[in-house]
Amino acid sequence: MLKRKRVLFAFFSIVFLAAFCLYFIYTETASCAQNYKSFAALKNKVSIIAKGFSGEYSYIIKDMEKPYCKISRNGNKIFPAASVIKLPVAAVAFRAVKEGKVSLSQKFTITAKDITGGSGIIKTMPTPVVLTFQKIIKIMISNSDNTATNKIIDILGYKYLNRGFKELGLKRTVLKRKMMDFSKRKRGVENYTSASDIAFLLEEIYNKKLVDKKSSRTILSFLSKQKINDRIPRYLPKNVKVAHKTGLERGVVHDAGIIFSPMGDCVICVFTKKVKDYSTAKKFIAEVSLAVYNNLNVQ
Repeated sequence: MLKRKRVLFAFFSIVFLAAFCLYFIYTETASCAQNYKSFAALKNKVSIIAKGFSGEYSYIIKDMEKPYCKISRNGNKIFPAASVIKLPVAAVAFRAVKEGKVSLSQKFTITAKDITGGSGIIKTMPTPVVLTFQKIIKIMISNSDNTATNKIIDILGYKYLNRGFKELGLKRTVLKRKMMDFSKRKRGVENYTSASDIAFLLEEIYNKKLVDKKSSRTILSFLSKQKINDRIPRYLPKNVKVAHKTGLERGVVHDAGIIFSPMGDCVICVFTKKVKDYSTAKKFIAEVSLAVYNNLNVQ
């Protein structure tokens, strides 16, 4: 009798488990189909928006909660990095801390000869100014500070940074010159990256896998304090959190980040080049971002 009860219990357990698995497969398949259809519609929407943009562009858009929902165009194409290169530099900087090459609390002196033009706040500070390595990284990301970036290049060196990019898994990112070095740029010496490389970094940060959990959280907090918000966040509701890094130099306008929306989170990278009008390129990125946000929040 006891043996019969055990057999019946095992039988019904198997039936229940099989029914649950079938239900799970059905719902997941339905969800996948629904979201795939939604992302296909988003791709069409982005194509329509792009018709009003005359420059070259590349993008990757990925739903972080539904990894199968991803659209891209020219994701592996190499673009001049502009200030987006600062995100890979920050990633390798935190890797250098983990390796013991430098500590976050270590202090560095920035003198008048270190000051670089363009974006940033260090150039407004009386020199010499003493900052910790962590503060330099934060200012490089949140304020897109060129002086901070060049100081990190001096501290870590081109060889270490470029090797670090490869070891982190970046395939198309290279650092060949400092920020605002237009003499080298005129000679064709350029920093490069791709939407796929930057999207990969953002995914690693989102999943707390970039170097380690603490480093990922810290970089995410720096990206969330971005002071330049005329692209991805431009048309989004003010209460929507965006962690992102912009890039702008002659003929180049980028933005790449993570949108944290009520109905889900999404990585978005939009790169442009051969841009004749910066305002048009910024608006293009902002309109793509809004389309992504609306797509996430109507599912």
